[in-house]
Amino acid sequence: MNWFNGKKTYIISAFMAMTSLIHLMEGGLTLAEFAGSDHMINLFEALGLSTLRVGIVKNQKETTHEIVKQIHFPHAG
Repeated sequence: MNWFNGKKTYIISAFMAMTSLIHLMEGGLTLAEFAGSDHMINLFEALGLSTLRVGIVKNQKETTHEIVKQIHFPHAG
């Protein structure tokens, strides 16, 4: 189960985007109807969720680097 660490959000986001796009591809909606529907909002929510996760991971790495730098070189600017 350690394989899922850090990947659960991406998996959920991918499923959200996939279900939204399936509604477009199944033929029940035109592109204009899809753009104005809740499915489009779900697609944007999925993209936003994955973007948020990427930002959190990047911020965690930068913060960890700064902490380690301060521990090893406390007088360095």
